[in-house]
Amino acid sequence: MLLPFLCFSQDTLVKWTFPTTPGDSVADGGITANLTMNISANGGTSAMTNSSGATTYSASATKWDAGSGVKFWQIKVVTLGYQTLTLSSKQRSSNTGPRDFKVQYKVDYTGTWTDVPGATVADTNNWSRGVLSNVALPSACENKDTVYIRWIMTSNTSANAGTVASTGTSRIDDIAVLGNLLTGINAYTVQHDVKLMQSENTITLALTDQPKEIRVYDIIGNLVYDIAKPAMTTAINTGKFNSGIYVVKILFNDNSVATRKISLM
Repeated sequence: MLLPFLCFSQDTLVKWTFPTTPGDSVADGGITANLTMNISANGGTSAMTNSSGATTYSASATKWDAGSGVKFWQIKVVTLGYQTLTLSSKQRSSNTGPRDFKVQYKVDYTGTWTDVPGATVADTNNWSRGVLSNVALPSACENKDTVYIRWIMTSNTSANAGTVASTGTSRIDDIAVLGNLLTGINAYTVQHDVKLMQSENTITLALTDQPKEIRVYDIIGNLVYDIAKPAMTTAINTGKFNSGIYVVKILFNDNSVATRKISLM
């Protein structure tokens, strides 16, 4: 049974909050496909380190001098099965660090960098100004295997209105990409043979096509189960699920999606 008209709350596809020090570049949360994603500073900056952040810690780098159009922060995110994507982040520079950034995206490694409308930052030496809050990502980013996002310098002006110095720092924190589960009849295909067998504390999916990922959501859209690269016959333990209605979402290697509804007593 397909469920084309269910509405779901936004999921966190990936996030970086740098909760501990010494921290690293690996994502701090998100769906399974994004938990190994990294953030990096590119274009000739120093290697990324960690520094104090907006709440806990942040990613930090130096050597942003002469970096306009060249130096940037970058992340990668899998958006398969999601639409209505938004991006949030916070940036802060030292007085001699870079002031001006904009956000761009490209789809796949061979894609073209394209500006995200409304996603510019005029950074200062505090965490309150260089903020992007739930900026809408273009529809071209939706339901893709690989989307790159970068915050790239747009001038060589420093936060104190001078010139960016090699010792100046740029920090970034509280990055989050959110999205809504794909809805609408066009989001699903019917060619996949999906058999769902339900018994006490277990549901078993038997598929004839190789799945890329299986997710289970409760009726209000909370992600309660997620497995990447599952077997074509997959058993899911539902013993710890609360009673109620759940949606099983299967993502296939051809980027199509199938859903099934289950009821647990």
